[in-house]
Amino acid sequence: MHIDKANITNLTGLWKKYGSRPINGGALPLQHANIHWPHRCWLDWSRGDIVYTMLGHLNDTSWLKYVPKSAILPIWPMVSDNENGDAALFEKLLIEKQLQEKKWICTFEQTAMYMKLQEETACLSLTRPGFQVIPVRTSEDIKKWVDIGSEAFAYRIDLPVIENLFNDKDIQILLGWQDEQAVACALLYKTGDIIGIHQVGVKQTFQGQGIARCFMQAILAACTMWQGKYIVLQASQAGQPLYEKLGFTAQFTIKNYQRV
Repeated sequence: MHIDKANITNLTGLWKKYGSRPINGGALPLQHANIHWPHRCWLDWSRGDIVYTMLGHLNDTSWLKYVPKSAILPIWPMVSDNENGDAALFEKLLIEKQLQEKKWICTFEQTAMYMKLQEETACLSLTRPGFQVIPVRTSEDIKKWVDIGSEAFAYRIDLPVIENLFNDKDIQILLGWQDEQAVACALLYKTGDIIGIHQVGVKQTFQGQGIARCFMQAILAACTMWQGKYIVLQASQAGQPLYEKLGFTAQFTIKNYQRV
């Protein structure tokens, strides 16, 4: 599988584990939506004929009425195992002609990134005294994780969503501890030999102290120990410089749209 497609497959697979449900897409292929956090709704990009379906319905915006009112609609270039010239055309048609026509706006962007893991990554040393990374073990740990993530990202993460992932063999829920205080959170999701890093956040009072870099080094080591071949993630504008310093390569932009 092409690494661009692997990134999206990992991301949408996690959204499905969060509890999405299929919804009618109207003229377009089936959509999926989370009716609670993270409030994502996305098209079934796996359909190989999606570009040609769009070309046949250039003026049909009825599919947007099926998108839940609170939803964030992420748009990325169509990615597949075979490179083709349709990706940019599809994005232009969908975003510029239909979303903007209906006065949807891009509220934030993310950069899809990846890294190939090396064996030596497992030997990365933690240079911060008193800092350690431990998987969540109790319901109280999960509450700490949710509180840290909610504060770091300025939106409320639904506790039951994370609780439902506690025993999933393909997921690791991690807490970063500084001197016995939980200060950072992250979630790893494994699809084959691809490991996605999600929801990396640091408590506001501990930001700017180098914890994020130390935390990420520990996460990279954990991914290597988990026998991952590649790591994928979706970086915010604020987080991208750190990931670049750690060796991640940018892939493509994800534009997140919402109703005005």
